[in-house]
Amino acid sequence: MTGRPGEGWKIFADGDEADNVPLWKALAQFRSDDLDAGLNMNAAIINQAKPSPVRYYNLAFVISFGFGFLSIIFLIGLLVSGHSATTDLFFYLTLATLAAAMAPHLWRQIYQYGLKIPDAPLKLPHTPDRLFDEVLGYLQKVDGPQAYYLSRFRKRRVPLKRRQFFGRLRYFLFSEHSKDRGMVMRYPTALSLPTDLYLHRDDVETMLAMSRPKRKGGPGRNTKYRYDDAIIALIGDPRLNALDVKNRAAAINTVKDWLSEWFETNADESGDVPRRDQLTRYAEKICTRLEMIASAKGR
Repeated sequence: MTGRPGEGWKIFADGDEADNVPLWKALAQFRSDDLDAGLNMNAAIINQAKPSPVRYYNLAFVISFGFGFLSIIFLIGLLVSGHSATTDLFFYLTLATLAAAMAPHLWRQIYQYGLKIPDAPLKLPHTPDRLFDEVLGYLQKVDGPQAYYLSRFRKRRVPLKRRQFFGRLRYFLFSEHSKDRGMVMRYPTALSLPTDLYLHRDDVETMLAMSRPKRKGGPGRNTKYRYDDAIIALIGDPRLNALDVKNRAAAINTVKDWLSEWFETNADESGDVPRRDQLTRYAEKICTRLEMIASAKGR
């Protein structure tokens, strides 16, 4: 989705909804091969940053609602007063309360994005996180991938400006919960953001590929991992005999752990080892073979 032609990012266009990856899910994929674990770790970071913004957001909402309610009362008083001596009083009171109702929204806009158009990401009011900043770095670039939301009526993709990710509350854009995202104002307006923000699936895969450490050794190096050696080494492992294959998901995770241990122990000078998701299909094959052996023994 988006970006400049030839830069490697998807050109903005409407398409299959299956290509829409929520921002919170994309960041979780960066954090961990286990999506749930990634979500939990990201949520912990967001929750640490929440207390102060939530307090001010709630206070601004109460003030705005209170003065908005008073402005309605004074407006009714203005309408029923006719041309009496109290007309001017109700008129000025209505203007004052309307201004007071708008003030919290203006304050939130200034707090999040500053008094002028931000040329760079503003300083965070909380401790930064390397991975959040890495993903935000892609979204803040002029030629980077473009986040978007879906319009409510026609379900069209509406792109967001890159300065949307310059605000002080930018971490909340990656929350799984709409209440957290609702605290972030849409740049450059003072409107709230829609339910979910998305990246195109191809852009997420490109970002993931760019974030992975490059192997040493230069062109022509054989980058294939030693899967065969790892599997052969595991064949004689006595732990396989005790593995409970009835719980297939748990068994696969356990085999992935054992394979990962082997690669860590037998890593070459580059220290490069396969990710856990790259071990899944091999662990599945091993578990399938163990299930067949167990079934044959049970006959």
